[in-house]
Amino acid sequence: MKQFFKYEKGFININETDLFLTKTGNWSEIDLIEEKSFKSKSQNTIKKVKTYSFYAMLVSFSLLLFINIYRADNKILLTTAIILLIVSSFNYIKVGSGSQYKIPLSKIDKMDYSFKSLKIYFKNKEGKEDFERLENIEEKGITILKKLGYI
Repeated sequence: MKQFFKYEKGFININETDLFLTKTGNWSEIDLIEEKSFKSKSQNTIKKVKTYSFYAMLVSFSLLLFINIYRADNKILLTTAIILLIVSSFNYIKVGSGSQYKIPLSKIDKMDYSFKSLKIYFKNKEGKEDFERLENIEEKGITILKKLGYI
């Protein structure tokens, strides 16, 4: 059994033994993914800091451009181009800001689903109670999780 489905910041891949949070949903990337632990949390935090730093640079650059637009002749075209750049960059990078690790199915205590939000309760690599909240789960994923008996 190999299943995958999309959520707001990436993909969830499920095989016979593990549930993986991935960027692309590609099965070849799961070999490098570790179980959630202090190390994987810090790696994901570094990735998020880089992502938010890029957003800050993009917004700063856009503000500088907006200031210069008022001196330009074609204000509408430049404003539209900047807005499209910001929106497309945000959507492209949003997936990269998601966490990336695995959760053994045997360590999952329960899953709660409501309003396209999934909360997974499990024990992490250190054996401590942990949880993960995933937003905007697609319907295919909910169907898969119901068939597997998790929700």
